[in-house]
Amino acid sequence: MTQGEKITDLSYLKEMSGNDNSIIGEMIDIFLEQIPEFEDEISKSFETQNWQELGAVAHKAKSSVRTMGMEKSGDCLEQLEHLSKGNLKFELQLKKEKGIEYSPQDEKNWSNVKNETMNDIELKLIPVFVEEFLAQCPLATTELKETLRQL
Repeated sequence: MTQGEKITDLSYLKEMSGNDNSIIGEMIDIFLEQIPEFEDEISKSFETQNWQELGAVAHKAKSSVRTMGMEKSGDCLEQLEHLSKGNLKFELQLKKEKGIEYSPQDEKNWSNVKNETMNDIELKLIPVFVEEFLAQCPLATTELKETLRQL
């Protein structure tokens, strides 16, 4: 990213709100309340290698960041969602190979991820996407707070 390049682009939000500053401000406020939760949940689920949770949080956060025009972050979250399923599949396959019986939750997870295709190279990208998303959040927060002041 170059100096002066913005993280956010509110074009979509402006279009969807009819350029209504009160709606835009309200949506930014909601996002600013959500983003610390997204950052925390992404960090914790990554650190604990809770792939199901990481994928779920990435899915939940994806539409919010894209509404704020954070396309790069949205792409990171989309990849995290996909790669988390691959990691979960890998762990479930190991359980099966070791003869460990699946819990009911494992069975449910297996039905969700059994058709995912992954390789080790793709799975190694998870930390890169987590780091990139977490680096973008404070920059976006600063931009959006400035936008609120200007509304």
